[in-house]
Amino acid sequence: MTHPHEPAGEWWRDQVAALHRWGRLVLRDEDDSVHQMRVTVRRMRSVLATYRRFLDPEQTEPLREELKWLADLLGEVRDAEVLRKRLRQWAAEHGPGPTGVDALRIALAERQAQGRALLLPELEGERYRSLIAALAAPGGFPWSDGTPGKKALRKRVRRSWRRLAAAVDAAEVADGPGERRRRLHEARKKAKRTRYAAESLRELFGEDAERLAEAAKSIQSTLGDLNDAAVMIRTIDTVPGPDAALSELRAAEEAAAADAEERFASVWKKANRSKVHGWLG
Repeated sequence: MTHPHEPAGEWWRDQVAALHRWGRLVLRDEDDSVHQMRVTVRRMRSVLATYRRFLDPEQTEPLREELKWLADLLGEVRDAEVLRKRLRQWAAEHGPGPTGVDALRIALAERQAQGRALLLPELEGERYRSLIAALAAPGGFPWSDGTPGKKALRKRVRRSWRRLAAAVDAAEVADGPGERRRRLHEARKKAKRTRYAAESLRELFGEDAERLAEAAKSIQSTLGDLNDAAVMIRTIDTVPGPDAALSELRAAEEAAAADAEERFASVWKKANRSKVHGWLG
């Protein structure tokens, strides 16, 4: 159990253990392992950023940089995985793809293979082992001179929430659909920061933190659907000489993006309630 004077300590140890576990599964090419490992890395890096003012920068800034290095390696593989999955789902409904879809399929498979060729040696290398050892150093979450109180921690979560709300407001007044999607992508990143901060303090704030984490997760998920569709659209646009099948796939992705944007309105309305964030003050 986490003691009252050690906020986020148990959460941090759980993340370190998860990172190590998912790393082993990535090496074994287990399904969903790259995704789960990248989520764990992002979660840890995000929380270090949220509580930066309470941490020793000489200890934690190098950790954040190394976590970014690892996240970038995982991202090359995971992004290709996501796009290949979307393409398989579309192909299952439309049958074997003509030349354009085949070209996209081959390009994504090569991208994923190249990413794994860079990632796997690193997961067996000294740099990764050193990172795991540093993250697992005795003392739990790396607070600096004494751990902050509930009021100070609540204030950091409130700051994350307000940045999320401001990002959503900015998207609502965006000039054109392209700019709106770009701003919603920024809101998605703010939602992740809010979610991970709330998750890290569940032991301290109980149901309040749980509700906020779930609300932020729903925002992140919906805007993630929008982002996946947008990335696929951009990828399709890089294929030279698109044919009818690729054009049809692109139209389907545009429809998926529009659907995610439409759903987001109700998701945000549900999340932006006093019951969810009122406890932040």
